[in-house]
Amino acid sequence: MHVRCRSGYDGSSMTSGADFSVRGLERKPVVVGYDGSENARKAVLWASRYAAVAHLPLMVVHAWIWPYFTQNLGPVAGIKDSGLRREAQRVVTEGRDLAVRSEPDLPVHQRLVIGFPSKTLTEFSREASLLVIGTRGLGGFAGLLIGSVSFHLAASADCPVMVVREARPTRDILLVGVDGSTESDQAVLFAANLALTLRKHVQLLHVQPHPKDPRPATAREEEAAVLDRAAALLKGHPEVHYTRDSVVAVSVPGEIVQWSHNAACVVLGAKGGNTLGARLGSTAHAVLHHSRGNVVVVR
Repeated sequence: MHVRCRSGYDGSSMTSGADFSVRGLERKPVVVGYDGSENARKAVLWASRYAAVAHLPLMVVHAWIWPYFTQNLGPVAGIKDSGLRREAQRVVTEGRDLAVRSEPDLPVHQRLVIGFPSKTLTEFSREASLLVIGTRGLGGFAGLLIGSVSFHLAASADCPVMVVREARPTRDILLVGVDGSTESDQAVLFAANLALTLRKHVQLLHVQPHPKDPRPATAREEEAAVLDRAAALLKGHPEVHYTRDSVVAVSVPGEIVQWSHNAACVVLGAKGGNTLGARLGSTAHAVLHHSRGNVVVVR
């Protein structure tokens, strides 16, 4: 089987973590983290399909942390060509091969980087169109719904981050949480492009927290204004079919999670209008942990 790889991206050389460029690629790639876990396999399968239909190159990245465990021990004979290094190379090649088998015509590149996964993938996100990761990797506690690396990347990456639970979701809805904030606007625009690429339907959802006091008379007008603002952004994409809903609920993230059961993906701004300072708002935080399906965080 022929594998499309450009010089410098075939995994034959390994960077120490200082070079995270994607030079030589005409378009910003989709970057997917791969560590050999089942969740990472799902991420590669989703990323390869998306990259193929979006006509973007795919870059499979594996961060190799073993050299950090030996850097204070002085020279360690054989590390460069050791079985550990060959195993790391095998892992990243496995990820690339999985993508190629899934989408044979897709340009696939691979990078093996000495570094911690969260820092490595954050660096790659600076020149990526989309960063794709599984919910959790091989490390950590098996009972966690989302791993620390995935959560860190959703909060710190410089591009949109897709956290994959399902490699091939069959539902047709992209659920977009809107609240009238600037980052909510970015989520709507990203969802529009994603819907065109994947041929999905957009569902705009505004969840108003249930007030302790009686709702003011202007509440309905305010809710309509939020949805009107989101709908106006979609006018530039007349091919996108969308619906709009507004509900009152005790828990905003809890309500979005309930609606996520019917969605292929939930699209959220990294932080909403009521979050100051934090890189990831409480709604995105909760939905990442509890959504039934895939979640993309946009900033």
